Amino acid sequence: MSRLIFRVVLIAGLLTGLLLLLRPPQPPPEGRPATRPWEVQVDGRGGSRAFGLELGVATLAEAERRLGSEAEVTLFQPPDGELVLEAFFDDLAPGGLKADFVLVLDLAAADLAALHARGLRIARGRDGIRRVQLDPLDLPLARAAPIVTITYLPAIDLDPEALARRFGPPAERVAEDPGVTHWLYPALGLDIVVAAGGKEVLQYVAPRRFERLAAPLRAPGAAARP
Repeated sequence: MSRLIFRVVLIAGLLTGLLLLLRPPQPPPEGRPATRPWEVQVDGRGGSRAFGLELGVATLAEAERRLGSEAEVTLFQPPDGELVLEAFFDDLAPGGLKADFVLVLDLAAADLAALHARGLRIARGRDGIRRVQLDPLDLPLARAAPIVTITYLPAIDLDPEALARRFGPPAERVAEDPGVTHWLYPALGLDIVVAAGGKEVLQYVAPRRFERLAAPLRAPGAAARP
């Protein structure tokens, strides 16, 4: 593919994504799964679905089937934190909007420690976080783990006004750093990170788990406003 054709295809894809975002919100047609970022389905019992995946119930294997792609699974060890198992999907377009996905998987601490012990390689980043390459024999265990968090990283810079049209006004806004504000939607289990001069990030959890996500943002030093 020539560079010109590639650019034309890329621009066309971005314009399609913008048009989808700007359309008035509508429920998905009957028979089509909810795959767009604003199509969050809540059950009234503290549970929710995003991209057709029930948070806390759907497994990585189900996500791979629905998204039509195989994830890159990695175990992370922060310098002063607990082990975290993540699955990364690169350059997908469910519902017509191109994005990357990061899924946090739920495994018992003992299972995470065992994955760490059997890891094939450990690389340490400049931020001090250790990245552990899993033994392929451990991938079935990872694929059977439930998804607790979905982070959606869109390829396009989403306009805050368009986001407000899709999701409505947030219940709370929390300023994290200069130019970075979290829009919090507890009823949806959604945190939208709105960054001036950068791309927005959408993070989904089941509403019953939302306070675990929001509480660190409200810690001393975070400026909350309605």
